[in-house]
Amino acid sequence: MRAARLASTVVTAAVLLGAATACGSKGGDAKGGDAAPAGDPKAALAASALVMQKAGNGKVTMVSPDGSTHTAGSGDADWKDPNRTAVDLTGEVETKKIRFRVIGTDGYLGGGDTEAAAMGGKHWIKLPASNELGDGVLLMSQLLDPVAQLGLAAQSGKPAKVGQESLDGVQVTHLRVVEEASAMVAGMPALTADQRTAVQKSLEQDGRTLTIDFWLNGRQELVQYQEYGDKNGEHDAVTVKYADLGKAAKIDAPAATDLGSETDLLKLLG
Repeated sequence: MRAARLASTVVTAAVLLGAATACGSKGGDAKGGDAAPAGDPKAALAASALVMQKAGNGKVTMVSPDGSTHTAGSGDADWKDPNRTAVDLTGEVETKKIRFRVIGTDGYLGGGDTEAAAMGGKHWIKLPASNELGDGVLLMSQLLDPVAQLGLAAQSGKPAKVGQESLDGVQVTHLRVVEEASAMVAGMPALTADQRTAVQKSLEQDGRTLTIDFWLNGRQELVQYQEYGDKNGEHDAVTVKYADLGKAAKIDAPAATDLGSETDLLKLLG
């Protein structure tokens, strides 16, 4: 079923992201600055969580394992309020440009004018919370919040410094954490019990042990994040890039007059 496959795509991509809430710096371009100073890896991750929390929002790009943004997405994310994470991404699903928008616990799927023509001129569909697809979009928003992932890694993981590297022309510090999938899921308080079960099941398809990489710049901003399981290895990892911290566009719910019905979902997906 197309909807189920889309939910799987959303959850799989989201699971590689970050659900952490942080404080620090004035934000700015996550690609700037010198490499983060050497020191205790846990302290570095905790400090980055504070920096990202202070920034509150930013531009996010999900890069799929083949090196493109195909089946992934890019756009804005706002994690200022951990109970009302907002995400607005555009990705590609089976050659269609599909938008994913989440405001708190409300998830929406949308398309452009071509897709709207098949839905009576409506651009968006609100997803029921109990629907697998709705759960997947909600999970994606939770996992795109960088603060929780950084905080969880600092608290429960076993971080180590990989080294100083150059990323997109900027010197960064590469940190690595190895932790159990169950520990990652336990650190997601915003999820319901059912969602937690679904996420853990999805994570453990890649392995019970997860390797999570973080790249921090000299301002201790999270520039890049990557996660993969022990079954598939690094070649299957989705990469998440953060930039323009504090400069994301405001994310509002679609207008009620622009919402189609749930029966339009298959029309939207083709």
